[in-house]
Amino acid sequence: MRLRFAPILSILLAMLFPQPSKLAPVRPDADAPDRLQTAVREATCAEASPATLSDKLKGTSLSNFSILTGTSAARAVFYVSPDGKDTWSGHIPKANSRRTDGPFASIERARDAARQKGGQNTIAMGNGDYYLAEPIVFDARDAGLVIAARCNEAPVLHGGPIVRNWTAQADGRWTASLTLPAGRDVGDLFVSGARQTQARFPNAPLDGDPRKGWLFAAKCTQDDDLWHGNTRFCFHAGDLPISKNAAGLVAHIVGGFHPGSQWGSDTLPVVSIDTVNRAINTQGTGYFFTAEGSRYFLTGAAALLDAPGEWRYDRTKGQLDYIPTDGLPTSSTAVAGILPTFIRMDGADGMVVSGLQFRDGDPRGSGKFGTDTRSFGAIRLDHSDGVRLLGNSIYNVGVGIHVSESKDVLIAGNVIGDVAGNGIYVGTTYGSFGKSDGAKILSNHIHDIGRVYFETAGIWFQAADNIRIAHNLVENTAQFGIAGGSLWGAQDAVHDAVIEHNEIRNANQQTADGGAIKLMGEQADLLNSSIRYNLVTGTGQLMNRADGTFWPFGYENINEWPTPISWAIYTDGKASGVRIEGNTLSDNISAIGINGGWSNLVTGNVITHGSGAAFRVDDGTGRGWRPPWARPNRIESNIVSIDSSNGLAAYVYAPDHGPGYVQFAHNRYTGNLNDKSFRIHPEIMPSGEFGSLQDLQKAGTDTESVVAPSE
Repeated sequence: MRLRFAPILSILLAMLFPQPSKLAPVRPDADAPDRLQTAVREATCAEASPATLSDKLKGTSLSNFSILTGTSAARAVFYVSPDGKDTWSGHIPKANSRRTDGPFASIERARDAARQKGGQNTIAMGNGDYYLAEPIVFDARDAGLVIAARCNEAPVLHGGPIVRNWTAQADGRWTASLTLPAGRDVGDLFVSGARQTQARFPNAPLDGDPRKGWLFAAKCTQDDDLWHGNTRFCFHAGDLPISKNAAGLVAHIVGGFHPGSQWGSDTLPVVSIDTVNRAINTQGTGYFFTAEGSRYFLTGAAALLDAPGEWRYDRTKGQLDYIPTDGLPTSSTAVAGILPTFIRMDGADGMVVSGLQFRDGDPRGSGKFGTDTRSFGAIRLDHSDGVRLLGNSIYNVGVGIHVSESKDVLIAGNVIGDVAGNGIYVGTTYGSFGKSDGAKILSNHIHDIGRVYFETAGIWFQAADNIRIAHNLVENTAQFGIAGGSLWGAQDAVHDAVIEHNEIRNANQQTADGGAIKLMGEQADLLNSSIRYNLVTGTGQLMNRADGTFWPFGYENINEWPTPISWAIYTDGKASGVRIEGNTLSDNISAIGINGGWSNLVTGNVITHGSGAAFRVDDGTGRGWRPPWARPNRIESNIVSIDSSNGLAAYVYAPDHGPGYVQFAHNRYTGNLNDKSFRIHPEIMPSGEFGSLQDLQKAGTDTESVVAPSE
């Protein structure tokens, strides 16, 4: 039933409520990410005519966009092919019979030729593989330039050199000489298109179970200051497989902003190992903290290379070592991923990039500010307004697309998968805080996000007013499907955001605190934003206890702390003035949450098969804050089925703001409701902390909601 939930929802609401909210039009099949990507690539390929563009995009969400920016004058075309030469003219797509002229070999040469000519130009990319040694940079001289695949051809840009001439050693390893430019290192190795595993301990689980392959930090006995957890953690006796020599060792560890939290991960170079106190000292950051129970694994040491599929690069020797999987021939294609950024636009307004494939890059790029892993992206935009990124495929990189301080950017019909950090980031640069207003992120398929850095999202945005995120399919993310808003205040505020008609499956698969759709509001004013008509399923959690055991999947128990927290949709950090409307939420843990804000409206949503609370409201991130414009949060005209025997219809914890913080009305509940289905702090119900819907109504916090018999 994918993409068909809006009409079902509208029928349900029309039957159950006399005055339902007006629903948006049904999402057309043409806006399904797979279909739109094909249409975009066919419409914008290098030889396509304007008539083809108009015809292919007719009836889609892009039909009214100016896809190709600049003048309508005929464009000069410069051809590029892996079989070309940079000494040729670039004016013909294939080499002539005498091989005296033909396409260029590199995008850089075509870019320079287009600059020399001036005016509006197109770089037409031919079929084949392009191995990049450095990022390709575009600036103001390239405004309006189009880089597009030739029609029916598939140019593939790789973020590093091809590795040849493997030598099979007697112990089963392969070795290859690989000398890299200064400042470059091998971030990942890809063999036959698949990411291999950097040598690690414990080894990666063969079955891919995220609960396996970890060590767990011990309690540090020599120092009881938890806040030292940003630069060290302790280990259990017998855990480390190596001596006190820490050369090249890196800890991949789960932590967060508070000691013991498990909402992110980082890669921390090891400075030294204190064998007496069993402590690992790291470079650390001011952001990231660990504590007893923080789970981790180690990479980087030669002694850790011991399993099929593992690799290690020795920069001093200029040698790549690899243990092949069974049956793999030494002629297999391998690429060393050394570039976190393939194409960078800096001041290059109005450029178009369409139909290209980006693969095999360095995994750097978590999306966190103030860390060494910040500010990358296979495609990166800085101060480049009106750029169009259309119908590209981006796999096995750090961040798919990174947009900083660039307005009116359109990102549509792309496929982004298996990335280390964010799929798409739209926002600002830490320290300068320019904005990326007017972005449109439409009909992309984004999947398997946060493979290295867990505190990431399929789409992450901030400092971006008037952003629209619609018709995207986002699947299998470490923490968030779509997350945005202010982390600091006015300098990265978001207003007038619309998140609609997206489908998000299996978000928050690696952290203890996350969800499918999240809006932050640290600027502490009205966002005037909407989260509407989205389908969210399978939002989970992954959290271990201090002893290394894990909470079961789908587990939530608000009586214990720390405990996993997982939401399908929620507002956080004083986010106020958000309308959460018409969403279909099924098979998640908690469904809808409000944490700290005022004047939010939750209406017309359908909630089924959750294992946690349908609604959770907490004044925690806004405690002590009540602006003059504040009005109660309203939860009304929703359809809720309580299918878990342990599920709550609603949990409200607002001891500071009191009973006026949230009002319920006109909701329809079915399923396993009883005299403990509502839990409210302060205890305003006559029954005390827990109560029934009737108790909630006696307390004056609910109007005309009903419990209906299960069908």
